Amino acid sequence: MKCVFCKEGKTHPQRVTVERHDRAGEPIAVIRNFPAEVCEVCGEEYYSAKDLRKAERLLAKSPVKVARVPVYDLHP
Repeated sequence: MKCVFCKEGKTHPQRVTVERHDRAGEPIAVIRNFPAEVCEVCGEEYYSAKDLRKAERLLAKSPVKVARVPVYDLHP
């Protein structure tokens, strides 16, 4: 499909990693291997309603893995 964001590129199916954020913008969950249509020019990602509903159900369950990562401030 043609990208509705940049109006130049075409989208192609890919598997992407999606982060879900809280209201403060902090990541609270990561979903790997999420099916998306990705624009070849601007990188805009499009998801199907079916996959978004599946992701919401998935987030209500226990995660496959919990990772702790260090956080740094370059300019404290």
